[in-house]
Amino acid sequence: MGMRSKIVSVLLSVAGLSLLMAPAVATEVTIDGAQRYQTIEGFGTCLIAWVDRFRALYRTEEFQQIYVEGVGCNMLRVNMWGPTFETPTEDWTKIRYQDFDMNANGGRPQIFVDFGQGIRKLNPDVKIIGTVWSPPSWMKVNQSITDARSDAIRAHSYGKINNRVDPKYYKHFCKWMVEYVKLHEQQEVPFYAVSPGNEVQFTQSFESCVWDGKDFVTIVIMLREMLDAEGYEHVKIFGPETMTSHLYEGGTGSYVRAVLDNPRVLKALDVFATHGYEDGVKAEMSATSSRQFWDLIAQTGKPFWITEGGTGGHDWPTPIQKGIGNALHNALVAGNCSAFVPWQITEGRESTHGIMVMDTYTPKTYTAMHYTKSIRPGAVRIAATPGFDTVQVGAFLHDGTGELTIVALNPTDQPQALNLTFHNLGDFASLKARRTSASENFRDVGDVTVTDNGATSDMTPQSIVTLTAKIN
Repeated sequence: MGMRSKIVSVLLSVAGLSLLMAPAVATEVTIDGAQRYQTIEGFGTCLIAWVDRFRALYRTEEFQQIYVEGVGCNMLRVNMWGPTFETPTEDWTKIRYQDFDMNANGGRPQIFVDFGQGIRKLNPDVKIIGTVWSPPSWMKVNQSITDARSDAIRAHSYGKINNRVDPKYYKHFCKWMVEYVKLHEQQEVPFYAVSPGNEVQFTQSFESCVWDGKDFVTIVIMLREMLDAEGYEHVKIFGPETMTSHLYEGGTGSYVRAVLDNPRVLKALDVFATHGYEDGVKAEMSATSSRQFWDLIAQTGKPFWITEGGTGGHDWPTPIQKGIGNALHNALVAGNCSAFVPWQITEGRESTHGIMVMDTYTPKTYTAMHYTKSIRPGAVRIAATPGFDTVQVGAFLHDGTGELTIVALNPTDQPQALNLTFHNLGDFASLKARRTSASENFRDVGDVTVTDNGATSDMTPQSIVTLTAKIN
């Protein structure tokens, strides 16, 4: 090697060493316990109910433990399934849950009851929420729980689409929903909340039913009155479960405005709920859409839930770059979301729709656990400023348990020093840290010392960290 080459080699080595020894870029974040936002109600998913091998999996105690204790889910969204009651009944008062066939389609509706019973044994506070994909076919204009193809309506018109409830059966529809509530209560899996329609703007070749804006508000009022009359004032109503980002005229925004313009339905609807998709399949989980939806409903003081959606890929670092970590952070911090319940807990392969693969955890599962296992119901989001920077940060305080939880994502390929300053919080000497990265899965990485109301957490490249403390 010549002298010139040796010099270049030495310089490159020194440069490389300098890069390795370079200090982490610092992100300054202030955590303020006096600035408070939404109360967290919970996290969960729906289930695949139409495949036998999944029903068998869900009925095992091991998978029920994974759902509640492993991943930390405390909500479950179930399908209130139309084919449970396919006997036409002209007198709506004669509709009774005792006549429901919960073993229809090989027990498809029953699996939700069985799984709900199992997880409530592990956590009696699990919240069960129910959605109608389609009511019984005989209540509908097209006499079917499905449509021949996928399409969409505008909130002000059905057009030529007849995959909808016949107005003469509106009372029958609401009574059927109330009886479904009774059935779940009798089975000791009581509903916390129910929704009259899944993605009410869209007709599909699978179970579906459209509602225009006028009829949606009509049915919400009617359902509220019937639930109250039957002694279920405590059961919440959520909706319209359309797409978070579809705020255009005739889309989600029009459904929300139909609610806002009617004092009776605004009182009857307890929770605004949307889905995190662009088109019903492709995930849409931006901070912008969550924030814009929240701005539309903030004046009402009612909670915002995301009750379905894709959550990105499984391979690292996708979960913290364009995946479930971003979906959760954007929903909670930008959208003031109180409950996050994406589509499915698991699938048979890696998919945007499932959080895990059968009973196997993936990097996506571990990323979700930084929220689902670490932020308990009743926690209130407090200020973490800025929440959106190189490192994205959210903070939550549970007054009942005194637990402070901070979740931070570093999607960059550089180390980051997260400098935290605390205001209006009690005394605590340290924060326990858990990290997920390319080589770690929700791993305990020790304590972070708190001195003079401040702390520094060194974040490795492409990682997510949860910091927790018990405040005196």
